[in-house]
Amino acid sequence: MEAQQNLLDKPIGTKETEKLRPSKVTILGVEFKVETKEGKTMDTPLALINVKHPDREERVQISKIKCEKGGKLQVLSLWVQLEEDTKAFKKSSTVSVLMNFLKVNSLRELTGKEIDTVEQTAEDKYLCLKAY
Repeated sequence: MEAQQNLLDKPIGTKETEKLRPSKVTILGVEFKVETKEGKTMDTPLALINVKHPDREERVQISKIKCEKGGKLQVLSLWVQLEEDTKAFKKSSTVSVLMNFLKVNSLRELTGKEIDTVEQTAEDKYLCLKAY
């Protein structure tokens, strides 16, 4: 309760949130987000790609790619969509798009691969993986 009271008295700071610049990154591995912030199980897991960015000591997690769909560039989340019969990734899923772009057969094979990052949009400067 005391910590909450202290927050009530804090002024506005002077520093902006640090944004990472687009750069080539190295993939460290993949995790899956399976719970919402409220602790509920998600119907569809989200793939989180752990990368080493040259401007940051600690790992960075990226959950979106920018790819070409329908003749235009789109930013899409890495939702895990599996075929019901084979349990393989659906051919048109964003996870499959990333795997095809990096020429791997499994998510495990992404580890150690290098890939460029780009800003999601001119307005949204968060990074995503460049898969085009």
